[in-house]
Amino acid sequence: MSNELIIVSGIGALQCILFILLLLLKKNKKLPDSILMFWFFMFFIHLVISIGKELNPTPSGEIFLMTIGFLHGPLFFMYTKALFNQGFIRLDVLHFTPFVVFTAFRFLVHPNFEMAHQITLLFAKLISVTLYPTYILYAYNKRLLKLSVKKADGSMLNLSWIRIIAMLFLISTGIGVIRLSIELMVGVAYFKIWDLIRYIILVTVIGFYGLKYGVVYKPEVPYGAFSDGKKYKNSPLKKEEILYLQRMIHTFFKENKIYLQSDFSLATLSKSIGIPKHHLSQIINSEMNSTFYDLVHSKRIEHAMLRIRESNNLTLEGLGYECGFNSKSTFFSNFKKETGKTPGQYKKEVGMN
Repeated sequence: MSNELIIVSGIGALQCILFILLLLLKKNKKLPDSILMFWFFMFFIHLVISIGKELNPTPSGEIFLMTIGFLHGPLFFMYTKALFNQGFIRLDVLHFTPFVVFTAFRFLVHPNFEMAHQITLLFAKLISVTLYPTYILYAYNKRLLKLSVKKADGSMLNLSWIRIIAMLFLISTGIGVIRLSIELMVGVAYFKIWDLIRYIILVTVIGFYGLKYGVVYKPEVPYGAFSDGKKYKNSPLKKEEILYLQRMIHTFFKENKIYLQSDFSLATLSKSIGIPKHHLSQIINSEMNSTFYDLVHSKRIEHAMLRIRESNNLTLEGLGYECGFNSKSTFFSNFKKETGKTPGQYKKEVGMN
């Protein structure tokens, strides 16, 4: 069993290193990327300590193996908070208090109270890995209600994987409770490997969905982009200036194709036409009744429709990437939002005409 544990832990540790390297290579890293790298590093440390326990067990390694699980819930919370662009406060550091307290206290606990401490620690960890994903599910659903599906669309599709990770946490906790119940009757050693397998599954799913939806490596939508209808009452722009700048925006999209690049952003548009970002946001939001990314998506779909009419031999997935979308699901959802049809239906109609 020892060799199997080492092999499983080694596979998981290598996965963590791979994801960390991919994130390090990413251009224009943001706060969520840094938090995710640190989270993967904690997974790596956990798995390395598991290997060390099998090869050369030490008291300190055993203690960290018991308490490091307190970090995953807070890191998941911090990562989700960064994605939602909610900002952090000083009190957020208190989320890491259980890890610090239980780790420090474990070094001081008297052998006579070791069993009581382990039971307390176990229940505290169960609460942690249940409370955090439950709250994140609540926050996700609340966010989804606040941003209507029509308005959020691609961004919420990209964020849906957060809900999947939260549910996986809860399922894993349920399995852990069942495992502990069985261990009381069968023995601990036989079921050790399942803890490691659950960790590897969690790391794999985080990496898979991050790649699939483009959140980890190329965020398609900044999640704070959807403002709550702010009024631009104190704007210095006059009506004539607003109309002029609005024409500049329309002209840009007619004469340039850089909006088809997947990393096209408000900053890129601002630099290209020489309009400050806050003025661009004002014009797009209040005068064009849109958001920046809704505007870009609509222009990309117009281009996609043109390409389908020009050539009926295009692969739809390849067309989505050509138009700047980072995933097939985002392309299809935006295409249907704009046209009322899927790309396949539109392609079939064009082919019949």
